[in-house]
Amino acid sequence: MDISRKRFLIGSMAVAAAGARRMFAAPAGTVCGTPRMKVGVLSDIHVRNEETQKVFIKALEWYRAQGVDAVLVAGDMADHGLVFQLQLVADAWFKVFPENKTPDGRPVAQLLQYGNHDVANWKEKEFKTPEERAAKMIKFDPKKRWEEAFKEAYSPVFAKMVKGYAFIGAHWPGIGGLGDWLKANGKDLDPSLPFFYFQHSHPKDTCYGPWAWGHDDGASTKALTPFPNAIALSGHSHYTLTDERTVWQGAFTSIGTSSLSYTSLDYNFRENAGPNSYGRTEKRKRQMARMYTQEGKQGMLFTVCDDHIRIERREFVYDQTLGDDWILPVGKAAEKPFVYAKRIPVRTAPEFPQGAAVKVALEPPKAEKDKPAPKDPTQVAVTFPAAETRNKCRVFEYEVQAVVVDDDVEMVAATRRVIAEDFHVPASKAGRPGKILFALDELPKGVHIRFDVRPIECFGKKGRPICSDGTFVA
Repeated sequence: MDISRKRFLIGSMAVAAAGARRMFAAPAGTVCGTPRMKVGVLSDIHVRNEETQKVFIKALEWYRAQGVDAVLVAGDMADHGLVFQLQLVADAWFKVFPENKTPDGRPVAQLLQYGNHDVANWKEKEFKTPEERAAKMIKFDPKKRWEEAFKEAYSPVFAKMVKGYAFIGAHWPGIGGLGDWLKANGKDLDPSLPFFYFQHSHPKDTCYGPWAWGHDDGASTKALTPFPNAIALSGHSHYTLTDERTVWQGAFTSIGTSSLSYTSLDYNFRENAGPNSYGRTEKRKRQMARMYTQEGKQGMLFTVCDDHIRIERREFVYDQTLGDDWILPVGKAAEKPFVYAKRIPVRTAPEFPQGAAVKVALEPPKAEKDKPAPKDPTQVAVTFPAAETRNKCRVFEYEVQAVVVDDDVEMVAATRRVIAEDFHVPASKAGRPGKILFALDELPKGVHIRFDVRPIECFGKKGRPICSDGTFVA
């Protein structure tokens, strides 16, 4: 049932204090508490044709089998902002949930919203006339296209009730309207119950930290700060759910929702990026995104109980969980176990296995289009085995340093960081070796160089290095 902008009262059941519940992670499928509501959570489904539509259908069918009461998609549904792509999304939804119901008649709430791709102009130049553009692109009348596809009223900021819990959504780019909405209706939100807010971009300075790509201008963070019972859900960055920074707690709770189309990693806004690491060029960013297209289709299942929410992380490529379920306490007296400052000190650095070795070799660059590769090597390839997980802390990235060794003096000449290429997959599929390239012209000439490699977990704690033999001379 939709919530109007008039005052409303949410819930009638007081939530038990969560102070006694001290389990904040649990193996997937562990039963604890009586479920009050189940919600499938997705983002960035990027449907562009019937093949990508099948991925969305598969996810919806899995959620249906879990008995969900709602499915939420935090934006970027139509990949190129085209009307027919939005219709593919709607067709998939109503195929799995005809008339917003399961085949046995149980209602399932439709919690969908626009992201930047939905209202973008990616294909505008392909259409010759204004009339053709208006007919084929969502951006020229998003309200009409929404109501035609999903058979419900459109509003830039909207709210729905699901089993006594409030869900508030802001279509792209309607984040600025959240503050006004909360001023008008926030006092009627039951403080003993969590409420869910979803938008496409991450609220600034929350999940993944201030370095995160894809955050907003801070308007949503400001609007939600007075509401400790708010749980914000956001996508846009495509960051993988194996990243423990996905859940942030401060004045409220903020959770990243990853992507059903492909996952990307934290390659933006980072220093010391190399030719095959992240952040060096826009071209490299696009290459990394494509690297994970076929192997990173993720979503979550929220099971809401009286005093906690269980969050299962699902990988739809392998049909496996991505790690222990997160247990999020809720209620007025609830602890906040996902505050970064609490988690960082107890993290454990990953380590290389005993006997792990670093290998160094000259390597010619690959030929580019219409340009042959140089005959002589112009780069150094540094390869190393995968680091091992310690205390459930997986390796997120590797730091590789070129160290000049001159008698008893050592000097770091160059530093690179490279993402662990299997960080996004289930742990059972991990274990791939790492590789990074240094250009010969960036290394000192005529001196001995040793390459040190350190594994790093997602919050930045470094393991012990393994080193090459130090005989390499550029």
